Amino acid sequence: MINHLMSGRCSSVDMHDSSLGLIQFHDHHQYMYGSSTGPFLPHHHGFISAEEDRCIGKVVPELVEPATAGVAEEVEFGACKEGEDVAVVGQERQEDAPKQGEEEKEAHGVRMIALLMECAVAMSVGNLADANGTLLELSQMASPYAPSCGERLVAYFARAMAARLMSSWVGVCAPVHPSSASSWSGVHAAFRAFYNVAPFVRCAYLACNQAILEAFRGKRLVHVIDLDVVPGGALQWLSLLSALAARPGGPPVLRVTGFGVSASALHDAGTQLAGLAIKLGMPFEFYAVVKRPGDVVDAVADLPSRRPGEVVAVHWLRHALYDAAGDDVVTMRLVRWLEPKVVTLVEQERGPAGGDGGQFLDRFVAALHHYSAVFDALGAARPADGDASRHLVENSVLGREIGNVLAVAGPTRSGREMFGSWQAELARNGFMRAGAAGGRAQVLAGACPAGLGYTVADDHDGTVRLGWKGTPLYAVSTWTCCTTHHARP
Repeated sequence: MINHLMSGRCSSVDMHDSSLGLIQFHDHHQYMYGSSTGPFLPHHHGFISAEEDRCIGKVVPELVEPATAGVAEEVEFGACKEGEDVAVVGQERQEDAPKQGEEEKEAHGVRMIALLMECAVAMSVGNLADANGTLLELSQMASPYAPSCGERLVAYFARAMAARLMSSWVGVCAPVHPSSASSWSGVHAAFRAFYNVAPFVRCAYLACNQAILEAFRGKRLVHVIDLDVVPGGALQWLSLLSALAARPGGPPVLRVTGFGVSASALHDAGTQLAGLAIKLGMPFEFYAVVKRPGDVVDAVADLPSRRPGEVVAVHWLRHALYDAAGDDVVTMRLVRWLEPKVVTLVEQERGPAGGDGGQFLDRFVAALHHYSAVFDALGAARPADGDASRHLVENSVLGREIGNVLAVAGPTRSGREMFGSWQAELARNGFMRAGAAGGRAQVLAGACPAGLGYTVADDHDGTVRLGWKGTPLYAVSTWTCCTTHHARP
């Protein structure tokens, strides 16, 4: 409930010793770092060997939407309460002061939430002057460095609302992706910190890798296609390589194709995977496609040719850090054309369309519900006031996502309309859920830290939901292709 939100505190590699690990870039504007040939590689490719919302102007229909009466009273979300409640013990004369302090904190939190809701309602009806006034007051009340996770949450929401307010006045859309190599490096570092601090992404990777291993069982030629490598880099696939290398009968011949908009991040991921593959004695190739999957016009030209008998797995971790996919319709067409044996999909539970579509006020409420639980989980895992890793995650992952969801959501994220539900679209395009999720749910439940509040739920339809204190935050689903599509994307 709202009145509880603010109550708590909240080894170097030799590039020439082996030809087992190979990297190729499918971007004609990128330099080729070397060349060699291998038994499974097209002759014309170059390789590197390695061992290791629309913008809203002054008159925009989306802003002129009816205000929802009583919306502040109806919003409920996970209490952002870090650690345990303060236990006041001792003499009766010592109880009054702590109680008064807690009441002041609660009143401060309630006031901030009320102002944030007032700002959202004003923004939704185009009342920019009132929205600006509430943001000015919030800027004096909330800090991203505060000990209370609720106050930090409000600070990042206020920052996102300010970005939306500015774009509304000037009619210029804020970028939805980093613009420099250093910015991409920062995203990668922050995402790695998120992976280490909270178990959500780590557990999602575990569930997806388990499904991929099942699809690859007994197969000699296997191919993983990651629709967005950049956030996690090689994190997910390092563990998959180790599992494949340890399977009975020896490792398969593995190819990984990674899409992404940062060539340097793709190169780093490929180099790291190639290095591990050499240490494991696994034949391995990495292909870097410096594009979004929704920008692919000719898959035959951009992707490596399929080997006879090759088994394909497609993976996608959906997020709001930047526009990773581009055109959803083209991305789906590409996935169908690939005819994968398994598709692993990780989505954030932020309402319809992942919280990126629909009316602004609905998007705001869904985002507040989602991120209050995520901030609470981070606060419980890293309760120290000055925790640098937690701040990096909140500022560079969660803060960036909140900004993109509220300030630059809707069609402008990709230039096209986005699917309301990727799970529904997969079903409509000839995919079936790939078996029960009970086994994966049990594995994930054992992988989550005990006693903090992480929850794992099996929907009995092939979907595993990772959450915090009963609030679902991430959904992991697996799919298999049951129809054949030969049309080119």
